Amino acid sequence: MSAKTRTNAYFNDRVIVESLPVGGPDAAERRIFSDKGEMAQIVNRTDAAIRQIVYWDIDSARTGADRGHHYHRKKTDRMYVIAGEVELLLEDPRTGARETVALQAGERVRILPGVAHAVRSRIRAQVLEYGPDPYDPADTYPYRLERE
Repeated sequence: MSAKTRTNAYFNDRVIVESLPVGGPDAAERRIFSDKGEMAQIVNRTDAAIRQIVYWDIDSARTGADRGHHYHRKKTDRMYVIAGEVELLLEDPRTGARETVALQAGERVRILPGVAHAVRSRIRAQVLEYGPDPYDPADTYPYRLERE
């Protein structure tokens, strides 16, 4: 299996989407599929400290609900799609520039501060949100995003 990573950047590299490679060396950030099931080593770095991990299940197709509709001034959001497919709605509140990015299982995204974002699932999805900073409600600014 291939150990190649697909990377896409948006908003002048303020949003980075990467697909974790399948296979590769033990120390690599990667996905492995075996008779035991799937293993995803989402973060494996000596310079990373994780202080927040959140799991969420989302089924927008059934419920009509999505998550997010906010931006942060300090926090960088990081998410990994465990299962399913989601749409990431992005907007730069300063310029009005917009993007809709499809994410599928095995992809992770990094959203830098100042980019408004919302997530809705195409089918039921499971997502892991993680980061070096604990959640701070004072750094969450509501911002309604609509589908393009």
